[in-house]
Amino acid sequence: MNDLINQFVPPTINKRPPETYFDVLVSSIIGQQLSVKAADTIEARFRTSVKDFTPGTLLAQDPLRMREQGLSHSKVSYIQGLAGAFEAGNINPHHLDDLADQDVSTTLTAVKGVGPWTAEMFMIFGMGRPDVWSPGDLGLRKAVTALFGEGTDLTEVSEPWRPYRSYASLYLWKFSDQ
Repeated sequence: MNDLINQFVPPTINKRPPETYFDVLVSSIIGQQLSVKAADTIEARFRTSVKDFTPGTLLAQDPLRMREQGLSHSKVSYIQGLAGAFEAGNINPHHLDDLADQDVSTTLTAVKGVGPWTAEMFMIFGMGRPDVWSPGDLGLRKAVTALFGEGTDLTEVSEPWRPYRSYASLYLWKFSDQ
């Protein structure tokens, strides 16, 4: 990790306001299992079409129109399910900040289409949590394998980086992207 810290510009993690949490989660759903470039293209197209990523606005969208912007049938369903959860009050963005990481994950993964990876990315890039580790992330797995060898246990290797594993992740993603 020391070599990576010396090689790359120090990353920052910024907490977003709770009012933007829904938007961040929609962005995360769009990015699931896509390259960053593909996700950015689809999200930009969708944002141009919709303008306002709020639960009410996205619930009102015609699913066929959403599909025309490049979203898969599943992602349309997931986004509308998430919007419904926010609208119904099942997810209150202001209460998420008070929860422990595991409880945030449990709350979010109760929504179909929001899995552990999406919850982890949200905690890093939405909530600005400094100690989130995503052992299922492909970029992290690739970086850890390249740096520590095949068969390295991702959770075990991350232990020395507590309580800053989110920052370690950012360095490892930079390494993985080069």
